[in-house]
Amino acid sequence: MLTKNALRSICASGLMMAAAIGAASAEDGVLRVGTEGDAPQFSMADANGNVTGFDADIANGICAELKVKCKFVVQTFSSLVPSMDSDRFDVIISGLGITDERMKKIDYSIPYATTPQYFVVSKDSPFVGLKSLVEIEKALAGKTVGVVNGTTYAQFIKKHIPTADLKTYDATTQQNSDLAAGRLDAAFGDSPTWVDFLSSPEGANFARIDVKVTGADDHEALGYGMGVGLRKGNTELKAKLDGAICNMINNSKVRAASENWFKDDYTIQCNK
Repeated sequence: MLTKNALRSICASGLMMAAAIGAASAEDGVLRVGTEGDAPQFSMADANGNVTGFDADIANGICAELKVKCKFVVQTFSSLVPSMDSDRFDVIISGLGITDERMKKIDYSIPYATTPQYFVVSKDSPFVGLKSLVEIEKALAGKTVGVVNGTTYAQFIKKHIPTADLKTYDATTQQNSDLAAGRLDAAFGDSPTWVDFLSSPEGANFARIDVKVTGADDHEALGYGMGVGLRKGNTELKAKLDGAICNMINNSKVRAASENWFKDDYTIQCNK
């Protein structure tokens, strides 16, 4: 029969083991990173499980700052947040937008990047040289503006250019076809969309207005940017992540990764 002291010893050992298992694996020299692996330019996993892309660059940069090794765990994007409490990974780095709904379930690092939006017009448009969002809003009042359904862009246009004749499309290709055919005065979309369009024969006669629109212009419509997701209450890991990300922003590593993958600077400046 086990003595009380022996039972106490076993219980203590069990608690220590549970604590070790539950501790952030970064303490053991590894940070497990949940990512999608099937989002070109952001997160791409090959047949051997090697992950490349913007998210991988951010993750590897954070791991270098923390002096740990990144271990990527690849699964579908929709399953990442629900899996946060399953201990499959320590953080989510997968172009994860910071939203009020997600913040009910997980905590976030400081934001580090945001996908900018731009207005695109024909090269001979009088709007092509506009220099501010205020100028754009005035110029496009009463004009025909195209956006893709299911994005936040329609909400942004309705709020900021309420008199615009808003045209919505089920697919980017439909929007761009109407733009190319001259049926739109302007279209509003994200930077990756326009990189592809403007480099195509269809987009040869078009240009983006060189005014970057981000969540900083309207958090309610466009969100707060991308952050690293982590389990609620892990304040120690959050502090480490925030410090690492701020260093990467200040030494231009986030900018370099963004410009490498997207030909644009997606950085959100660190205010810490």
